[in-house]
Amino acid sequence: MRGKRVRTGVIIALLVLVPAIVVTIMYVQGMDKSALIPFSRNAQVDYVEQYTDKLNARNADIIFYKKDPIGPSNFKARRVNALNDLGLKLDQYNNPYHVLVLNDLDGGLNLTVSEIQTIIKLYDGGFRIIYLGTSEFARLAEYGIISDVPKAGTKSTITFKHGGNGRFIADGFADDPISMPISDGLTDEEVIIYTMVMELAQKDIYWTN
Repeated sequence: MRGKRVRTGVIIALLVLVPAIVVTIMYVQGMDKSALIPFSRNAQVDYVEQYTDKLNARNADIIFYKKDPIGPSNFKARRVNALNDLGLKLDQYNNPYHVLVLNDLDGGLNLTVSEIQTIIKLYDGGFRIIYLGTSEFARLAEYGIISDVPKAGTKSTITFKHGGNGRFIADGFADDPISMPISDGLTDEEVIIYTMVMELAQKDIYWTN
């Protein structure tokens, strides 16, 4: 009887330890996190949508400039074609947070000096500015919207203010989407947008005034 209990204990220990060891090895080797999630694609989509609901609950006014929003089906965002008062319609969106998304992943945004100057004013007025792409980094740095040109390969920046004591910039979330549990069936652009949604949903620091 004692031997049977010992064998049972060994089996239970192996059932616990072996998966933990495998997951640890996969993590250390830098394998895709999606491989570690033992759920169906539908379950993963549901997981993303739950976090999207958390983002929506922040009641943020998420604005895509000149490009239609893409992302999870329950993602609440809007498109504007002009950054002036008429185009932004801020009087109709009395939200605590405004986020301007400059989706330039195709390199075709080509911001004018006037547009950049308007973006600076929006930033100084409390807007978070998200830039997705690479083409405009040098000019965004030149005009002080970002502190410096990110390292090569970076495809995203988020600007935000913390504690009212200055500007803080986080870059590179789209290039290592560790919070993104699903990528199969999505375009490269959708993966970055989904990652942005997960990032904004999970990190309170972006919503600190």
